[in-house]
Amino acid sequence: MKKRQLAVILCAFLIVGIAGCAHQPKTSSQSKNSLQANMQNSSSSASTKSKESSTKDLGNYQYKVPKKVVQNKHYVKNGNLTSPHQFSYDRFGTEQQLAKITSNHATLSTGSVNYQVDKVRVLKNTAKTPEAKAAAEQVLNITTIPNTYYTFVLNYTVTNKHAFQVALNGVQTVKTSTGQRLTTVDQLSDSSAGNKIPAHESATFVMNGYLYNYGNKPAKTLTIDFGPIFTTNGKQVSNAPNHKMQVKLN
Repeated sequence: MKKRQLAVILCAFLIVGIAGCAHQPKTSSQSKNSLQANMQNSSSSASTKSKESSTKDLGNYQYKVPKKVVQNKHYVKNGNLTSPHQFSYDRFGTEQQLAKITSNHATLSTGSVNYQVDKVRVLKNTAKTPEAKAAAEQVLNITTIPNTYYTFVLNYTVTNKHAFQVALNGVQTVKTSTGQRLTTVDQLSDSSAGNKIPAHESATFVMNGYLYNYGNKPAKTLTIDFGPIFTTNGKQVSNAPNHKMQVKLN
């Protein structure tokens, strides 16, 4: 299976983007091109050869959650985590525990297009299998990832008030209060890039990002920089927003 095709499968199951991906337009598969990053993390020494071996059959891999775990009162089978300490598993064997959740309704406008944050979650992810690590590394395109790591999951809505269909350029950068910088070619995935929204309609998307060293030095805010808006013919109809969106993580 080609890498791009595998990334489409992985995105559907990882990082509790399940809820976000479920509400994306049908054209969201185009955004998987944005799942590209290159980051070194010294906490793992997996070789390229072993990584290729572990990712080979990810498309058909299905982790079986132990019966004892299923019986835990904090276990949520469908992945819809709403309270701290609740946890779920993806199909590759990543335990995803909700660390923080914020109903943060930050808004931002550029011309006749409006962005609104619906929900922000911070997840503590623990890879229980080699396949879980390999899948996360491919979705976030991090060269090697620790066994335990944190991510943010941001669900947001974009409303097109124009009388014509527009194409989104997606997120340009995300900066954390700890100084970490994420882009769609470095530790960040954004499902809106390349998507089209019809006139006078809205669509919801999900943004997933790697939070470096969050366990020791947690980020408190995200500063999000969205790109310009285009017509479906490639003509720019509005610039990137003059202001960046500020989102609280706690």
